[in-house]
Amino acid sequence: MVEAEKRNRQDSAYFVYLEDIRSLLGNAGQPARQTGWITYEVTFLEGESYHRPVARDGKPLPLEQRQFEDERFLQVSEYRRNTPVEERRRRYFAAEENRYKIDSAIAIEHHEAQLIGADKVRGRDVWVVTAVPRRGTPKPKRRSEWSLCQRLKYWIDAETHLPIRIEAEQLYDYDGTRKGAISSVETVEVEGVLLPERITSTTRRKSGRTHTTVITEQSYSAYRRFRADTVLLFADPSASGRF
Repeated sequence: MVEAEKRNRQDSAYFVYLEDIRSLLGNAGQPARQTGWITYEVTFLEGESYHRPVARDGKPLPLEQRQFEDERFLQVSEYRRNTPVEERRRRYFAAEENRYKIDSAIAIEHHEAQLIGADKVRGRDVWVVTAVPRRGTPKPKRRSEWSLCQRLKYWIDAETHLPIRIEAEQLYDYDGTRKGAISSVETVEVEGVLLPERITSTTRRKSGRTHTTVITEQSYSAYRRFRADTVLLFADPSASGRF
């Protein structure tokens, strides 16, 4: 599975897409209400991915904000053109080390896995596997090691060995995320590559006698393969496949 994920991660780096991030709050007995919604166009700029805000609350950005984003685009472009590749690479990988991810390589090293059955997801045969941190598992030192403090459940494609659905339960408070928080990842196949379709995180908070549910929904759409002849800065074979 780790080798299949590594190859898929390398292939997935060559796609551009739209990313929607929505924040919702819900109180007991009441439907969740949306508190924020921003849309990014994720493309490439000088060999690296570039997130450009294009809409807020489902509406195009006002003229003033679009002008600000135009200026930011030019500034980032100039910086990337004039900064040595190795320095940019170090900055990129430093940022990746501080990004949340469910890392199956870490889970295999530190978790006790159990096959609990077989199922079908979108017509595909899958193995259902749970993974719980072993006794003595160290606490994460950076966000990229977040899996160390999570109970995981995988739906693994029996043919490709790729996890096409993942659920993660937070086992103790870490980096502002409360014990019991649930994250789920759903994927979609595009041109033979498995890509994120929706990532949902749900946690509960208590203030006095009031319990609030906080939900973050990230959805991905309009995937297109980047066709230009280029070498992506972060497609580095020495980086252990972690992008």
